[in-house]
Amino acid sequence: MNQSVGNFLLPISLSYEITREGHVAANNRITSNYSTLKMSRLNGKFALVTGGSQGIGFACIKELLNNGIQGVTLVDVNVSKGNESTALLKEEFGTERVIFIEGDVSKEDQVEDAFEKSFNHWKHLDIVINNAGVIAEQHWQKALLTNCGGTLQCSLTAFQYLSTKRNGRGGVIVNVASIVAVHPYAITPVYSSTKSFIVMLGRCLGDSIYHDHNGVRVVTVCPGLTITDFARNAGGLEALKSLVPHSQTSYNDDRDWLKSQSSEECAKHLVRLMIEGTSGSVWTIVGNEVSQVDFSIRD
Repeated sequence: MNQSVGNFLLPISLSYEITREGHVAANNRITSNYSTLKMSRLNGKFALVTGGSQGIGFACIKELLNNGIQGVTLVDVNVSKGNESTALLKEEFGTERVIFIEGDVSKEDQVEDAFEKSFNHWKHLDIVINNAGVIAEQHWQKALLTNCGGTLQCSLTAFQYLSTKRNGRGGVIVNVASIVAVHPYAITPVYSSTKSFIVMLGRCLGDSIYHDHNGVRVVTVCPGLTITDFARNAGGLEALKSLVPHSQTSYNDDRDWLKSQSSEECAKHLVRLMIEGTSGSVWTIVGNEVSQVDFSIRD
């Protein structure tokens, strides 16, 4: 089957099986020339990745660069880490393929400034990966502003630059949610709720009424436990101590037995889904395995 999305056109040959959890699990059988096509479809393209200085965001940038993308803008609120990561990327991939822009996605003016600077530098924008997020149970306003408001603002701003109706070339937005968005995790109710917002946002903005008009796909990915500093050092659970005194211990115990994956493994799947995923689709990436979430029994 061929799916045309802006300048992304890739033969898709996936087979699926229904899992006990009610998901549709995609196996690893794809067209044999997938890698070549991936590189050809990223050639001449430009991406913007939020929360790109470490973890999944940084791994995604490396995966894009490894597969031939022409240029990437790394956006992050952490200036020192952003500069450090950008220097590493320039050393490995060349000084002309990546730039760093400081930006806090919870602030509308900084989002608009980051997109404008990125576009002015590269002259094009084709891919936006909204990865920035926080766990802040005790500061839920921050979590709402970053995870919900930031993802929404970045998505709406991305449409302005990608839409074929606004002189864009079409393209794709990938919103990074979490497995706790589709499987509630009681220890982090605020984080789980904000990530659920991202899932519904992607399903709505990915609808054909938006895609057909703008030539922009919206794909949502829900990573499971991914070995990053974010996961290792997840704090912010103190607000629940009055309700669950051992919340931090429960989080650490759960983390120990959950299926884990590396940032690099997650990024490889994310980029594949970025190219292949239909608009409005939601995918889990758990233990280095990919499943499409089937909402038909819930809707």
